[in-house]
Amino acid sequence: MKNTFKKESKSQNLSFMLESPMPKVVLKMAVPTILSMLVMSVYGLSDMFFVSRLGTSASAAVGIVFSIMTMIQAVGFMLGIGAGSLISRSLGAGNKNDAESVVSVTFFSGILGGVLMMILGLFFKSDIMKFLGATETILPYAKDFSHYILLAAPVMCCSFVLNILLRIQGKPTFSMIGLSLGGILNIILEPIFIFGFKLGIGGAAIATLISQFVSFLILLIMYLNNTTFAKIRISLFFRDFFKWFGKICYNGSSSLLRQGLVVIANVLINVHASKYGDSAVAGMSISGRIFILVISVMFGLGQGFQPVAGFCFGAKRYDKVKSAFNFTLIVSTILQLAFAFLLFRFSSEVITLFQKDAQVVKIGSEAVRFFAISLPFLPLSVIANMLFQICGQETQSIFLSSCRQGVFFLPLIIFLPHFWGLTGLELCQPIANILSGLVSIPFIVLFFKKFTTRIK
Repeated sequence: MKNTFKKESKSQNLSFMLESPMPKVVLKMAVPTILSMLVMSVYGLSDMFFVSRLGTSASAAVGIVFSIMTMIQAVGFMLGIGAGSLISRSLGAGNKNDAESVVSVTFFSGILGGVLMMILGLFFKSDIMKFLGATETILPYAKDFSHYILLAAPVMCCSFVLNILLRIQGKPTFSMIGLSLGGILNIILEPIFIFGFKLGIGGAAIATLISQFVSFLILLIMYLNNTTFAKIRISLFFRDFFKWFGKICYNGSSSLLRQGLVVIANVLINVHASKYGDSAVAGMSISGRIFILVISVMFGLGQGFQPVAGFCFGAKRYDKVKSAFNFTLIVSTILQLAFAFLLFRFSSEVITLFQKDAQVVKIGSEAVRFFAISLPFLPLSVIANMLFQICGQETQSIFLSSCRQGVFFLPLIIFLPHFWGLTGLELCQPIANILSGLVSIPFIVLFFKKFTTRIK
C-alpha cells in the first residue's frame, strides 16, 4: 500500500509538471529555489558583513577567497546541471533506470571532485591566494579564511549537487530546507566564532565549514528518505561511471565555463583593483556580493524554470516550454528593473552597511550604480542559457555562457582600465552584461522558430 501510494504521488507530480498552466508550475518550482538562493546569498553577505568589522584588508580577503568558493560551486554546478539535463529528459520520457544511473554517478563524482580541490588547494594555498590578487596586507587574512573553506570543499561541492538533484526531480522544497537551515546556522555562528571566541576571520570560515556540513547532511537525509524518483546507488556508480560521466560533464560544460569565467573575471578585477590599494579591492568585493544577492532571485526563478522546461522538452511538449520561458523571462525582467532602481538610488547607503571607510564607500557605490544600469539586460542571457542547457542545446549554451564573463568581459577589462583607470574597471562588467543580453535575442528567436510547427 505504501509503495502504491508513492508511485501514485510520483505520477501525479509528473502530470502536474506536464499539464498544469506554466505560470503555476514555474512558481511552485521556483519559490523554494528563490528562497534557497536568497539564503545562500545572504549568508555570503554575512561573511562580508561580520568580517568587515575586522578592517578593510579583511573585507578584501573575503573577495579574494570568493574565487575559491566559486570554483567549488562551478564543479558542483557542472555535475548537477549536467546530470539535470539527462535526468529531466529521462524522467520525461519515462526512463527511470537511466535517471538512477546518472544520479549515482553524479553524487559520488561530486564527493571525489571536492576532495581533489581540497588537497590541491591546501597544498598550494599561499601561491593560489597571491595569484587570485591578494596583496601582502590581504594575504594573511586570505590564507586564514581559505584554509577552512578548502576543508569544506567536498561537502560544499556535493551540497550543490544534491541541491540540483532534488530540484530537478520536482523536490525544490527539500532543497530549500537543507540550504536554508545551513545558511541560518552560518549567520548565527559567525559572530560567535569571530568575536565571542576571538578567532577573527578564521572564525568566519569555521562557521561556514560547520554550516555547510550540516546543510549537506540535511540534503542527503532528505534525498535518501525515499522521496525522489531516482535513487543513489554506489553499485551504479562503479557500473556506469564511464557510460555517463563524460555525458554529464559535456552537458554541464556550459555551467563550468560560465562559473570558470566568473572566477577569471573576479581574479582580473581583484588584480586590477589591487593597483589602487586594499580599499579598491574591498569596494569591488562588497559590491560584487551585493550583485549576487540581487541576481539570486533571477537565478532562483530560472532554476525553478529549468526542470519544468526539461520535463516538457523530454515529453515533446514544446508549447509548454515556450510558455514557461516567456513567463520566466517577463517576471525576471520586471524584478531586475525594480532592483536596478533601488540600487541606483541607495548605492552609498548599501555599501555603508558593510564599510564606513570613505574610499571603500566611494568605489563600491560607483560600481553598484554602473551595475544597476545593466540589470534589466541580464534575464535575456541568463534565462536563455538555462533554456538551452536543460534542453540539450550544448553549442548555444556554451557560447552564451562564455559571453558575459568571457567574449565581452575579457577584451573590456584589457582596454577600459588602461584608458579610464578605476572607472573603466567598474564599467567592464555592466557593459558586458548589456552586450550579452542583446546577443541572446537572435538565439532565442531561432530556438523557438525551430519548433514552431510542433508548437502549433
